[in-house]
Order: sequence, then structure tokens, then C-alpha cells
Amino acid sequence: MYSIVQRCVLPQLSQEKRQELLVQAHLVSLAELFEAIVDPRGRHGLRYDLPFLLACLVAATLSQCDSSEAVSQWCADHQDLLRASFGPRMFLTPSGSLYRWLLPQLDAQAFEQVIGTWVQATLQAPADEPLALDGKTVRGVRTEEQAAPHLLSFCMHQSQETLLQVRVSEKTNEIPVAHKLLATLPIAHRVCTADALHTQTEFMRVIHELGADTVLTVKDNQPTLRSDLLTYFADPHAHVQTATTTDRHRGRVEVRTIRVSTEMNDYLASNWPYIRQVAHLTRTVTCKGQTTSENVYLITSTLSSLI
Repeated sequence: MYSIVQRCVLPQLSQEKRQELLVQAHLVSLAELFEAIVDPRGRHGLRYDLPFLLACLVAATLSQCDSSEAVSQWCADHQDLLRASFGPRMFLTPSGSLYRWLLPQLDAQAFEQVIGTWVQATLQAPADEPLALDGKTVRGVRTEEQAAPHLLSFCMHQSQETLLQVRVSEKTNEIPVAHKLLATLPIAHRVCTADALHTQTEFMRVIHELGADTVLTVKDNQPTLRSDLLTYFADPHAHVQTATTTDRHRGRVEVRTIRVSTEMNDYLASNWPYIRQVAHLTRTVTCKGQTTSENVYLITSTLSSLI
């Protein structure tokens, strides 16, 4: 069996060297950074080194390839590009069966760490762009033996860059995972948004100590706080600031009106010491002659005008 000429980065890096490579992520390409992932294969008869395989996988996936066979076909169609990027090689077309065998053997957490480290090192988003915590259960991959995995992502609002995505174990939930990982992300001076699950005093404290702010929705998991906000904003004499925006797109009109107040800060301080504003957001959508309306209540630790 043929083997590729071993590159200077082989044999595999030590654990210490892998960590050093992650620290220097801003100085290397993503393909080079893949050296930090342990190759589960034996050394004999390798045609493709792991960084090459993973770089091809990422490039093909970004090109809308959604199966291992499609990745293999992408490689076959782009041999000139691969040769220009990786240099002369005897083999440039890994098979779909190779990917189907290889991927389940890899350490998924190590792969996510490498991708997240590289994205953070090459981040294009401005330093003050808001960050969203987004939890999602991937229903489509559930099997009879295994429940659908639940993923927690940390992504930028505007640039859509995903700083990190991790799987949440069935033995826990998003809250402790988010608390642990936030300290590893560049969130200082940003506003972090999250769904109602994270509307907790402890979550606001963690964000505050990291030098960032929060905007959180208030739902039935905080019944007392929600009741207080409902009562306050139902008062026609409540002291609020108001702003309205209107979006029109292909016959769909969405009007958003937000009312913001600092008047409840002292009242809520004993249980929610990091709240600086509360808000009531109304979304009214008109489409095809039908109009729907949604009311959302928010708390935030920022004093920015109208959130």
C-alpha cells in the first residue's frame, strides 16, 4: 500500500505541543491547527494525514456538501485547489467510506475546541457586537438507541460567527455548561442575550464579573418577576421611554414597540441586584391580511438607551 511522504509536523504532536498550538491559533491556518487533534488511526499505510482530511471536510461542508460521498466528490472536483493549498501529493481524493469510518473515532470535543479557538482567533465581529447563547435539540439525528443531542452555541448577532458549540450532557442542562464556558470566550464589553432558561441571578452575576451585560427574556420560569413586570407595564401612568421600528419585506410588515423603564430597579434590587432596566416589547406582524401580536418582557443589566 502506498503512503504519503510524512510531513515535518509528524509524528503526532505531544499534548504540550497541542496546547501550545491552540495558544498560537492566530498565527496559523485552520488546517495547521488541526494538528492539535489526535489521529485515531495507526501509522502504517496512511494515504492522508488528518489535517488534510479535516480541512477538506470543512471546505466541502461550507460548499453545501451534506454527506460523506459529497465530500469525496468535492475533493475529486477540486484537485487543483487542493494541490495548490497542500502541495504535490499522490492522493487527493479521500473516499466517503474513509470519512464514515474516521469521524465517529474522533474526539468531538477536541474538534469543537480547535474550531472554536480558530474562530475566536480570527474573529471579524467588532469588540462590542452582541453575543447570543442559543440552545437547540437536534431532532433529526435521534435514533432508537440514542436521544437527540442538545447543543449549546455561542454566536455573534450580526456576523453569525459561532465562537463555540458544545454538546450538553443528558445528565445536566445548559445553565452550568454556559457558566463554565463563558469565562473562556471574549465577551468583555459585549451584551449577551439568552432565552428564559438563563434568566437567573447567578447567570447575570457571572456575566457582570466578566465585564459584560445581559438582555434576558422573562417567562413563567420566573413567575414573580413576570407578574411584577406585567403589573408595572399595565399601569397607564408608568414612567417609560418608548421607541418603535417597522420592517417591511415581501408583503410582511413587522412593527416592534419597546417600552423601557428604570423605575423598578430599587423594588427588584433585593432579588435581582444586577437589573438596570426592565422592558416590554410588543411585536405586531401583518402578513396576507392577518395580524398577530406578541408581548415579551425583558430585563437587562445595561443602561444603554432603549436597550
